[in-house]
Amino acid sequence: MTLWIAYTARGREFDAQEEAEALGLWAAVPRRVDLIRQGKRRRPDAIVSPYLDNYVFVEADATGWHWLKGSKHVRSLMGVPPQEVAKVQRFIDRVEADYAHRMAQIEAGERVSEYEPGDLLQIITGPFAGTIAAFRRVAEGAAMFPELVVEREIFGRAVHMRVDPLAVKRAV
Repeated sequence: MTLWIAYTARGREFDAQEEAEALGLWAAVPRRVDLIRQGKRRRPDAIVSPYLDNYVFVEADATGWHWLKGSKHVRSLMGVPPQEVAKVQRFIDRVEADYAHRMAQIEAGERVSEYEPGDLLQIITGPFAGTIAAFRRVAEGAAMFPELVVEREIFGRAVHMRVDPLAVKRAV
């Protein structure tokens, strides 16, 4: 099997991926997610788009190449040299890992509304990992993702801290 880079019409990358997979080929379109506010909505929507416009990575043999060459959305094909395949695969894996992390952050931001003031949260990452804090509110003016304001006792005093929603879970 050879790794090919298929050039597609803009906006048809996911269609080309589906078409290649329907032919029984492995295909990948590295994705990214952007938060875009649409209309007068208070919160932005998560919009998934290709990381590289117009490109789909496909693994195909000679027969698959001919099928792919004649497919509706593929404009041209370029082979990846064998010595570069590992680099391309690492790139695809890194972009997909970034996408999964970003989606987890967005999902965690949507879970913030589940917490009520006074709920106990366990901090699971960072310098205070393993400690318990009380949820107070969602931080105002958080840039892209929401932050939680929690209260924790340090040296006998209640201290307010901002934490990432991914860094906490509901205490059991």
